[in-house]
Amino acid sequence: MMKNFLQRLWTSFIILGMFIFLFAISDFSPFFEISVAILICLCLYEALTCTGCATQKKLLIPCLIYGAAVPLSFIAKDWLFPGRSPYYGVIIASFIFLLTLFVILMANFEATKFSEATIAMFVTFVITCFLTNIIFIRRIENHGFFYMVLCIVCSAWCTDIFAYLVGILIGKHRPFPNISPKKSIEGCIGGALCSIVVYFIACRIYQGIAGVEFNWLLVLLYSLCCTVISQIGDLSFSYIKRSYGIKDFGKVLPGHGGFLDRLDSLIFIAPMFYALINTESFIG
Repeated sequence: MMKNFLQRLWTSFIILGMFIFLFAISDFSPFFEISVAILICLCLYEALTCTGCATQKKLLIPCLIYGAAVPLSFIAKDWLFPGRSPYYGVIIASFIFLLTLFVILMANFEATKFSEATIAMFVTFVITCFLTNIIFIRRIENHGFFYMVLCIVCSAWCTDIFAYLVGILIGKHRPFPNISPKKSIEGCIGGALCSIVVYFIACRIYQGIAGVEFNWLLVLLYSLCCTVISQIGDLSFSYIKRSYGIKDFGKVLPGHGGFLDRLDSLIFIAPMFYALINTESFIG
């Protein structure tokens, strides 16, 4: 157990370093959007392989193209759609993607089942559109980098790491034996509390560095919402894995599984965090 935890911890640090590097250079090049596009495609491939849709190349290829096109549309919008909403490219890409899937279904009526196309469509929309929100968060004026740290490090990774550690140490009550056998109530509560504490520490450090003021009640509310959503996201993708009889989406990340195993909670956190911050920021 502890060996697996250390593996997860070291892998998290490595991935964290990569993300921080991408955030740091994102103001100077489109490399961040390109990296997000690659990451989405990797997650899509793992999810579509799990559900069996990857064997249908006619479904897999349009899904991967759409997964790359959405984040990349924010790079090309200035010369492809000058003066348009930043979401205009997403709307165009989504329409073409849906149209393509239905053309494929009609052209391969007997070979491709509607249920397979529906699963592929659902998985692709959820992963692509939800995960693309990290680009929106990074582009928030003045504090985008800090918001990304809160969203990814404090909400997603701290919740996961501390929930796992507390579950190992004192976890006894396991309410989801068929979905996530190792997840305990004690681990969920411990992960949430530790995540909130790290949230406050990060905000206090940023307050000292940037000289900004915080609405601490909103910090508490947002951190609580994010840590709860993080665990719901983790359980949701665990449900998908168990439904298809697999333990992990992949094996490329030691102690974690695949990219989707590492980013499952972030897929849920990113759109909610972006919505909360745009409703009312806790930075004055």
